[in-house]
Amino acid sequence: MKIAVIGAGAIGANIAYRLKKRGADVVLIDKSAPGTGTSGASFSWLSSFPQLSWPEMPGRRQLRLSVNARFDRLAEELGGDWLDWSGTLTVASAVPDFDKAVALSREAGAQVEVLSPNEVSDIEPQLRLPEDERVAFELRSGWVDAPAMIEQLIRVFTLSGGELRIGSGVAAIEYRAEGVSGLVLEDGARIGADIVVNAAGGHATHIAAMAGLAMPLELVPGVMVYAGAGRPDLPQRVINGANWLLRPDRDHGTAIHWRGEGLTATHGKNGISGTDMLADVASAVPSLEGLEPSAMRVGIRAIPPGGPVIGFLPWLAGFYFAVSHGGIGWGPVWADLAAREMLDGTAATELDGLRPSRFYF
Repeated sequence: MKIAVIGAGAIGANIAYRLKKRGADVVLIDKSAPGTGTSGASFSWLSSFPQLSWPEMPGRRQLRLSVNARFDRLAEELGGDWLDWSGTLTVASAVPDFDKAVALSREAGAQVEVLSPNEVSDIEPQLRLPEDERVAFELRSGWVDAPAMIEQLIRVFTLSGGELRIGSGVAAIEYRAEGVSGLVLEDGARIGADIVVNAAGGHATHIAAMAGLAMPLELVPGVMVYAGAGRPDLPQRVINGANWLLRPDRDHGTAIHWRGEGLTATHGKNGISGTDMLADVASAVPSLEGLEPSAMRVGIRAIPPGGPVIGFLPWLAGFYFAVSHGGIGWGPVWADLAAREMLDGTAATELDGLRPSRFYF
């Protein structure tokens, strides 16, 4: 079976890798270098708190609980230094109804301790919090060096015989009577395929349109600020502050996503000035005081209404959607389920409610 995967970000690279590992003939296509789009400008956080306290469909809840184990397996398969289970410290002021969120998350399976400021200082001495601020410490959480993960996925994929096509985007989807038959690249190359996977992130709407399909997609910019390279006095864990997220970064010292509000199931605002964002964070992380950003990046987060869009459409054989916000964390999950559906012909019931057909009925 020949499968063409469009998009070499976190979702597409995971799907291409998993399909190839299971024996499919796979070509991975992207106009840009792998991991240089939104995947390379992401906070890349792996966490269950407070997410497990949010209302969700049961199937998606079970999938969320499987994320960490899938990353452990992927790290063992790939090798490389790209996964860090450092743990996360979440301040109570970042989470509406903190105590209820802790209770619900624990009930669902998250490993969360509630710490006093003194206990926090023993774990993360570089963090300064108000005396009355409680903190949830999620032990089994951390972050991903997404570009390094994608690089390793593609390295193993190509060494295993997978084909990588970079530099020319998709110009058209081709059909035969029974469904999709392949695609045409902008350089004129034709690629025959039994299945075409739309994992194009922010460009997924355009790829869907080439297949004669309409797919709504909200494109939300997310600003990442980097600072503190070479400093030894930076936090070594993920910090979920009242208005921002901070994690270690191997190149820049720290990576910060400033959202301007607490963490909820909706998506936060964006700061305007990197200097102002750093000044806000420095109130809790004094080692950042007075620094200027060493880099700023904007990732265009692709957010489908109603959550991820995963699966086939009943009336168009061979066209598979894999479009999701949080693609770095969800990538190995969608890859496993997509491989099951494409190669085994078995519908994954965990994906009920996430199918693209919801946009048409």
